[in-house]
Amino acid sequence: MSTQLLCNTKIDYSTIPGTETVPFTFELDLLNSNLDPLPGEYQKFCYIVTGVGADVPTQKNLSHWVLVVCDDITEDQIITDTITVTIDGVPQTVIFGTNVVLQTDPTTGCKGLKFDFPLSKLGGIMTVCFELNVTYPVGPNHVCVKGGQVVETELSICGPSCGELQPCQTFTYQTATVCVPVVVTPTAIPGTTRTICCGDPVINPGERTCASGSTHCYFTVSQRVCIEVPVTFGATATVGEARITCEDVGSSCTDCV
Repeated sequence: MSTQLLCNTKIDYSTIPGTETVPFTFELDLLNSNLDPLPGEYQKFCYIVTGVGADVPTQKNLSHWVLVVCDDITEDQIITDTITVTIDGVPQTVIFGTNVVLQTDPTTGCKGLKFDFPLSKLGGIMTVCFELNVTYPVGPNHVCVKGGQVVETELSICGPSCGELQPCQTFTYQTATVCVPVVVTPTAIPGTTRTICCGDPVINPGERTCASGSTHCYFTVSQRVCIEVPVTFGATATVGEARITCEDVGSSCTDCV
């Protein structure tokens, strides 16, 4: 599976506060799902529902649940004879249109695939799989649960969604002082010399040698200079391990400011 998931693969309704709860977890079964099918394959979604409640009257058994799928999904896109449901390891008889329905559920108000199979809050385990003959993007789909008179619809899990999902891009900025050592090395390049005669030459007759004087003349020349040193400063950035701080769960991004 190469699909990059930008949604929850597991949700826990036992964490939702309330005087009465429906204590069940829902997990996308990545091992048995086929989210990114190859040519000739069907897209497949599998889920594991687990009861994590206690034997107290305020926690309710699961009556049924609804996976709110993309509105574009129609009944003829669902491979109905591949829908499977097991409860505590026992395969259940699936009748599409009766105990598995694509509709708006009147008790939860949620539109999607309804799985009408009760499950015990005391460690009951339900597995559900279905296949689609059209490949949809994988994104957040609300899960609606009904137990007793309690209805919960807050949480969402990865499922078949409409449209393209784009990750959020954030720009961050880091101020820093960059230091680099600079070495200035002096240079002096002589130009072409020329000799200028000072007065008339002195001519002495006879054979003579130059008895006095030196073979070299020495002097120094100094000049104050200003050196322009161009230096370009910059920096490179590498991205480390990402971490996330989870906040409240909502049904939309209207509070994202």
